[in-house]
Amino acid sequence: MTENPHEPGAYYWNADSPYCKHGAEPDMHTDGEAWDLWSDRHPVSDDGHICLDAPAGDACLACSADDGEMVPWSACRVREHARPKHGIVPNPDAEHQQVTVWVGTTDCLERECEEYFNDDGDENPGMERCSHIRVEQACSCQRDNTGEYSGAPCPALAIAP
Repeated sequence: MTENPHEPGAYYWNADSPYCKHGAEPDMHTDGEAWDLWSDRHPVSDDGHICLDAPAGDACLACSADDGEMVPWSACRVREHARPKHGIVPNPDAEHQQVTVWVGTTDCLERECEEYFNDDGDENPGMERCSHIRVEQACSCQRDNTGEYSGAPCPALAIAP
């Protein structure tokens, strides 16, 4: 069995979803030409036929395969995310403002890492961050629509998270 790498990829709705506007699969025995046209736009995936004209968006292919449903790339559990340190709210009017960001996996950033809990399974509220999270500086211009910070360089401050 090969491992699925955690990388972004296109994810498509199934052919039987309301997002596919092609209709039901034609019978290949009674209308072979219509079936050929339909099947060109509806390849088979692990979950059945998908519709290439109904993209659902960029997904983490490995997380989606593990969960059996689309996991957006922004929610990949394994890749590192850069989010502002808890309690820090950058000035939304500042085009280039230095922001302290925490960089780590979703489990660590959402306090689901085992280090946030004691041996009895109780949460340790005094722990600010686990050892897997590193602190970096980013620029407010690197913030994307999910509230995270990208690795794109800031031309004004020469900062890359």
